[in-house]
Amino acid sequence: MIKRLKNNRIFWIGYVVCLVVGILLPKVITSNFAMNTVVLSLIWSIMGIGWNFIGGYAGQVSNGHALYYALGAYAVAIGANSFGLSPWVSMWIGMAISAAIAFVLGKPLLRLNGAYFLIATMAVAECARVVFLNMPSLGGATGIMFLDKTHSQWYSLQFKNKETFFYVLLAITALLVLLSKYLDKSKFGYYLRAIKANETSAQSAGINTPYYKILAYMLSAVIVSLAGSLYAPFVTYVDPYTLLPLDKSTMICLVVVMGGLGTVAGPILGAFVMTFISEYARAIFSEYSGLNMLVYGILVIFIVLYMPGGIISLFRKNGKAVTRIFSLRKSKGGTE
Repeated sequence: MIKRLKNNRIFWIGYVVCLVVGILLPKVITSNFAMNTVVLSLIWSIMGIGWNFIGGYAGQVSNGHALYYALGAYAVAIGANSFGLSPWVSMWIGMAISAAIAFVLGKPLLRLNGAYFLIATMAVAECARVVFLNMPSLGGATGIMFLDKTHSQWYSLQFKNKETFFYVLLAITALLVLLSKYLDKSKFGYYLRAIKANETSAQSAGINTPYYKILAYMLSAVIVSLAGSLYAPFVTYVDPYTLLPLDKSTMICLVVVMGGLGTVAGPILGAFVMTFISEYARAIFSEYSGLNMLVYGILVIFIVLYMPGGIISLFRKNGKAVTRIFSLRKSKGGTE
């Protein structure tokens, strides 16, 4: 019990510090490019938090979550363009559609394991890309532009100032971190870890593994759809080439792998590192096509080889070292 309280205390201190830094960050950033990168980092953080439930906790590596990202974005775009709906309303429609599709697809797909599940989810996302490309009602290959100048900024979520949009994303990310922390220490989180460790043993222990896997998959889809719903009003344009390329789903996986699988802070840390390196490498090496991806690929290889627990493992090691030093000092003080 005491150990759990200490762990929670460390979490709350880190949570408050990061929140304060986030609130002050726009006051320090002067470049529009840097502000744009920070906003994208928060969107990737939300995607990482969502994917982490199915891939990080349950161990079911999905390579097709770009589908739910696109569903959220298209729900907002079509809602605004055809019905004049606010993203605050249409994002819930996108999340409901994503949950329904995740339920329908998850039933057969989650019977597969390992590489078979990964390939199957990748195939589903690729099929969705072809459908979106060839449906005129969804804009086809040209996509949908939905710049809203008739409603207020808060109604359309299309802010002239990127700082305001940043604070909206920061608030949503902060709430999702609390949800992730709660589920991490709940029965749901422990059951998912048991399934990841050994599904057969978990089932023999009385855990309804199909139920918890489909629940994790649906929750994952809903949160990733939310990220798409927030991305759409930020760029005011959606198309299949941007939302449903094969590498989009892979990048969602890599965000969590880089940060730390099955951890609360890992997806956020991975999202910021990945986005900043990717965006700045693309800007620096703009004259050399593909060189930015080479730099990014080398970084991923380095992390996988030397930090298999993700970047978060560095903080965990340092945290354990600091805790050990303080405990030694206390013990010495007690003996004296």
